[in-house]
Amino acid sequence: MDPNELMEVNKRRWNEKVQANQVSPVYDVEGFINGASTLLPIELLEVGPVQGKDMLHLQCHFGMDTLSWARMGARITGVDFSPDAISMARELSVRTGVPAEFLECNIYDLDRLGLGKFDVIFTSYGVLCWLPDLGPWARWISDHLRPGGFFYVVDNHPFGSLIDENCRDFFRASYPYFSKEPLMFDDDVPIIDDGHEFRNKTRYEWMHPISDIVNALADSGLRIEFLHEFPFCFFPMHPSMVKGEDGYWHLPGNFYVPMLFSLKAKKM
Repeated sequence: MDPNELMEVNKRRWNEKVQANQVSPVYDVEGFINGASTLLPIELLEVGPVQGKDMLHLQCHFGMDTLSWARMGARITGVDFSPDAISMARELSVRTGVPAEFLECNIYDLDRLGLGKFDVIFTSYGVLCWLPDLGPWARWISDHLRPGGFFYVVDNHPFGSLIDENCRDFFRASYPYFSKEPLMFDDDVPIIDDGHEFRNKTRYEWMHPISDIVNALADSGLRIEFLHEFPFCFFPMHPSMVKGEDGYWHLPGNFYVPMLFSLKAKKM
């Protein structure tokens, strides 16, 4: 099946997820409207000050992280392939009075937007698994960074993504780490999230080993500044995980496996 067709399947699901996520306590939209930031300690520390910088947020969903960066002084544009997400992002910009530009576009069609160059290109949390090919993605990023600018990603670690989330008492690797083929998830029962029953049950994801991520960015001409790994996650990936005071979800006891990674790559 053509990757573009699979991404269309995913887009239908993400359009529907906007409806659920905007009322989910996990997203806490009202708290954000009232001034709370959605940015977590890792990206705040590693991206650093953004005051006065031109910033692009790829796969921005409905833009709360985008607008959180704008509150910190960035001139920022958010891009997402879901029209429903972009519509809500624009609404949030108006409701909060925080300026940002939001554009609807597939990540592989960004050239049609005619965007210029940026000081920072950012993407985070649950993003790379929706991309079938990292090569064009990395080259576009490199082409749209100013000299001295950087790309930053913090996302699920592919090793942590191997764990079967349905195993409660033990850990089992249920997904292939080196697979180039899309993984199809098709739930046989209605998916109910915060009272919303999903009609679009099918989604396709792609596994990208850490080496593929690093090499795609290095091959695009960017210089890798750092690669960090963390033994916790931004959501309860496994049923036994508990939320810590740091805002992240941790496995119990001393079971430390990489669940998140962050990477910074600089344009020379």
